[in-house]
Amino acid sequence: MPRRKRAVTDRSSEFSSGREERALFGKPTLVIFWLFVVVVCAALIIPAIPQYRLLKKIENELLEAEQSELALRKKRDQLHDESRALKKNPRYLEARARDPLRVQIEGESVIEIKN
Repeated sequence: MPRRKRAVTDRSSEFSSGREERALFGKPTLVIFWLFVVVVCAALIIPAIPQYRLLKKIENELLEAEQSELALRKKRDQLHDESRALKKNPRYLEARARDPLRVQIEGESVIEIKN
């Protein structure tokens, strides 16, 4: 197969197929653009860092407060149950009064053992 020769034309350099640097979209402009993007991102992120730390501190305080509230609710429920038992269950009331206060019923002898 014979080779075909390219016809030589008199075109200007702006139509050439070679990769030439153009002033508007060349390498320096691209570097400046990305540098601008990085600076803008840093300008947005740097002031947000102390606010993010404050947010995490407040979230930790909230978590501690919720845990404390849960413990207090359990204690409240326990005391409420004990109060109800003291009002409605005479055997529970008797057991609670007899041990720490050393209350005894008539005709009963209390034996105390000391270590």
